[in-house]
Amino acid sequence: MKSLYSLAVLLLFSCATSAQTTPSKYAESKPRQNVYVELGGNGLAFAGVYETRLKKSADGIGLKMGLGGYTSDFEKVITVPVGMNWLLTKDNKHFFEMGFGATFLHFDAKNDYWSWPSPTDPYPVNIAGLTVTEKNSVIGNFTMGYRRQPADGGIMWGVSVTPQVNNNGFWPVWFGVKFGYSFSRGKSNVQ
Repeated sequence: MKSLYSLAVLLLFSCATSAQTTPSKYAESKPRQNVYVELGGNGLAFAGVYETRLKKSADGIGLKMGLGGYTSDFEKVITVPVGMNWLLTKDNKHFFEMGFGATFLHFDAKNDYWSWPSPTDPYPVNIAGLTVTEKNSVIGNFTMGYRRQPADGGIMWGVSVTPQVNNNGFWPVWFGVKFGYSFSRGKSNVQ
């Protein structure tokens, strides 16, 4: 499983580096930036995410980082998803998104539930279909999806399939929905 993840990362990285040398048809004066909330996806539950392109355009390679999680009567989960993605488009409105990343996961069991009838360690636990054996762990993820992002900036949204993987297994069916704002940086004079 680790070799499959490594191969996918290497393939995406090699495609991305070659794409960075190709000029974009949708050049902007500064890199496009997005802020959105994501339900499911790389944050596993709920996350606020900041994303920026690496070159001055609306498409191409970008980096993203978020903070999310959830809490209940029995547990508290904090996630920090980070990743790299590649946006492809033909019309600067409809985008195909693919990427990879990792999510730092902090799982804290509330003792009232997990220790009944006797005090025990709650691990392993199942989170998003994956077995987690420690309080702090890292989950690898992939992203493939559709994004609607206005050419001149504005409300953006997207849906994606985000398979998750860790040292205990692979969860191929996980989905994400995002909604937020895309900040256009003006059209570049260089085409």
